[in-house]
Amino acid sequence: MPKTERMLKVMQRVYEKRSFTVGEIAEEFSVSYRTMLRYLHELSELGVPLYATEGKHGGYSILTSRQRRELAEHDTEAVKRVVKPGILIVGLEMKAPFTAFYMTHTLKPKLWQELVSRLHEIPYRRSTPRPSYVAAVMNRQQIYHYVAGIEVTALGSLPEGMVSLAIPAQEYAMYTHEGRSDREDIDQSYAYVLQRMKQLDMNPDPGCYALERRDDADASVIRMFIPIKR
Repeated sequence: MPKTERMLKVMQRVYEKRSFTVGEIAEEFSVSYRTMLRYLHELSELGVPLYATEGKHGGYSILTSRQRRELAEHDTEAVKRVVKPGILIVGLEMKAPFTAFYMTHTLKPKLWQELVSRLHEIPYRRSTPRPSYVAAVMNRQQIYHYVAGIEVTALGSLPEGMVSLAIPAQEYAMYTHEGRSDREDIDQSYAYVLQRMKQLDMNPDPGCYALERRDDADASVIRMFIPIKR
């Protein structure tokens, strides 16, 4: 079945069900969970009013016009459940034992400074209207991995000393950090998001990268995305 036809059938089914989980729809259409996440994100981009319902029995719902107006007026929840499509990142990495986690804070600004000075070396940069800066963060097997990078549209030859990551489509808990951009303040925001995720029955997935989107390397507003375990 061509993708366009399948997307139309998914849209029709979503409107029929009104309320559903990603797993349910993925099973109906015999596609993977991540593929269906990508479809739902594309439908949302096209204007389908999808809304995530929190909690362990949560899923997605289609909002009526009235519900959309009420949500816009009363939605003050800081931590939101969102779906993001896959992205490609090229940048500079840092790995350290998790026991030395706090020692890495002084090195991260230098990574960003070097990245900015070497942007011209990275092919296929996504730069509309400006470069799309994104950090990828993972704590796994006692190793802390941090990549200060930029989003690209394709992976070409890597500049010397740089790495690439392909981040698949994923559900995240999103939080907008506003204030100081030093790591201590950002880490406090991470702690807050993890606490709220626990209250909302959203389990973080330590096997996937968390993301930090920013408009520039020294931004004071950072959109944080912590992956949600299926």
